[in-house]
Amino acid sequence: MPDWLVATARLQHAPVPWWDMARAALAIAVPLIAGILGGDRALGVLVATGGLLGVAVDVGGPVRARLTRVGWAAAGGAAGLAIGSLIHGRGWMAVIALVAVAGASALISSFGAVGSVAGLELLVYAAVSLGPLGALRPWWHTALGFLLGSLWALILIMVGWLICPRAAEQHCVAEVYRALARALQAIGTSGSAQARLAVTEALNEAYDSLFTARSVAPGMDRRLYRLVAEANQAHLISEAMTALTQEGTRVPPRVIDALNAYGDRIEYHTRPPAVPRLDGTTPGTLLLRDALAGLASMMSRDWKPTDALPHVPLRERLRETFDGPTVLRRLTGRLTRIYTIRLMVSIGVATVISEVLPLQRSYWVVLTVAIVLKPDFGSVFARALQRGAGTIIGAVLGAVILAVVPYGPWLLIPFGGLAALLPYGRVRNFGLQAVFLTPLVVLLIDLLAPGGWQLAEDRLIDTLIGCAVALVVGYAPWPTAWQAHLPDHFADAIWNVCAYLRQALVTAPASQDGMVDRPPDQGVTRLPSRSRLQRAAYRSLSDMRTEFQRTMSEPPPISRQATSWWPALAELEEVADAVTASTVSMCRGTPPPRPEAVTELMAALDTVADAVKTGIRPSEQASLPSDAALAPVTDAVRSVLGVIANPRRPPAARPATAAAP
Repeated sequence: MPDWLVATARLQHAPVPWWDMARAALAIAVPLIAGILGGDRALGVLVATGGLLGVAVDVGGPVRARLTRVGWAAAGGAAGLAIGSLIHGRGWMAVIALVAVAGASALISSFGAVGSVAGLELLVYAAVSLGPLGALRPWWHTALGFLLGSLWALILIMVGWLICPRAAEQHCVAEVYRALARALQAIGTSGSAQARLAVTEALNEAYDSLFTARSVAPGMDRRLYRLVAEANQAHLISEAMTALTQEGTRVPPRVIDALNAYGDRIEYHTRPPAVPRLDGTTPGTLLLRDALAGLASMMSRDWKPTDALPHVPLRERLRETFDGPTVLRRLTGRLTRIYTIRLMVSIGVATVISEVLPLQRSYWVVLTVAIVLKPDFGSVFARALQRGAGTIIGAVLGAVILAVVPYGPWLLIPFGGLAALLPYGRVRNFGLQAVFLTPLVVLLIDLLAPGGWQLAEDRLIDTLIGCAVALVVGYAPWPTAWQAHLPDHFADAIWNVCAYLRQALVTAPASQDGMVDRPPDQGVTRLPSRSRLQRAAYRSLSDMRTEFQRTMSEPPPISRQATSWWPALAELEEVADAVTASTVSMCRGTPPPRPEAVTELMAALDTVADAVKTGIRPSEQASLPSDAALAPVTDAVRSVLGVIANPRRPPAARPATAAAP
């Protein structure tokens, strides 16, 4: 199989979300049972549909963020149901109205992650209302029942939060320590680079979670402060891990076991392990030994909060989000305009097909286009293939269930099982999610408007037509939809690495503790500028890897062009690691490099970034410093320059504005 098709079908590695699976079964199945027992099956279906939304859009994280995401998605879905009920059965007037809703959905989607999911659900449920749901009267009854189901899903989220208020933050920080253990174990092996990437991603997720929780925490929360301190200590251990990787120094298994035990201590409040003995005199070993000793002291019962993240009031965050000029830029930006036009054209074609062709469940065509044509959720091409393949399997499964299971309450048994499997499919693969979602929706519709196993056949036909519309109308004719954006990401990553290099080796050489400084007017310890810039550099490299993986699921020649960027990305990561290792060595007394040498090295990296932006290959004979203290970083930059300047390297994908080489 070609690499791009393998990337599309690959299942993601993720733990089984047992609690989410149980919550999904309760959120969707309980309303149905109550509706059937109460003699109002339609109301049960409406509430279950709202519960389904609460399960589908909840991706975890701090409880405030989860409630916000589900709440706005429910508001968008309820508005879509109301609009769909009003235009239900209006023929060509409904076509025009749905195209207008698509435009509004695209504009709302420009307001970050919450706006994206709210805009999507607005369009999805407006399309769903063209079917049996939109025929229910009175029209406000539909939206109200849906909101009740979403509220039931929110209550289940709150139940989990009341049991363990900091469960999400604890899990994120604990995962950082487990990722560190795997990265230390992988030193000297072929999996070292991937393990170090996992550490970066875990740190990013942990800090994002902690910043979100801190922004809404009123006053001092001792458990949150402890988690912040533990995350900062993990950042210090990650620096030691990077230095050890550069040195090629492996650590004994007892250190790896201790880090895993520290992760369990954070998440499950188990007994902390003893500080492992660590021999050696290399800078990485010494830093790791000190970091583990500091972590053990932090785990003690008499620890007092000293670490904090800045508190940003919710009012200020809302003011920044809805600032007039910012809103105008979002609504009038080039990418927003292009996506709005793409979505409106595609929805228009889908609704026309629904009106012209004799389709039994034609609203599924529009629904499929709305879900697949969502570029911020990943590759449109890959999502179309995954949803098509998943729907084929799910439709067969749904047909088998409707043909074998007697109509009535017996359908609740497979219904509950499919609902529980939905979160599992979501974390593994978009296509696998469609495998469980397709028969689930088929059963829901069958309870509302019985149609037998032919419902699955209708769903299959309409979904395949919708995938074809998304690919032919909303994907292929738009170069920005399938063009690789790796050059822009690569140039941004270079500039972030340059900023980190300047701060670490010139502007503010690392302090002796290698990690933190204390502001003179505050009684808390925070990450200094160097560490913040380090995280920004590694985050940009992680984002580039994500973009690379997204592009690899595109068809040739895009995936083939993306492959040519892989060596350059690996070498740029080596530059960041070399800077970190040099910083750790400076903390242990190694003389710093000359500022002029660092400036010369930064100029070489800027040249590479400019060349990538313009699509012109730089000269391989760029001037590089000869400072011995900077040798590891210089060697890594020379490797980056060699990869980009190599004339035998396949031509890289360039943005539409790039000049020809």
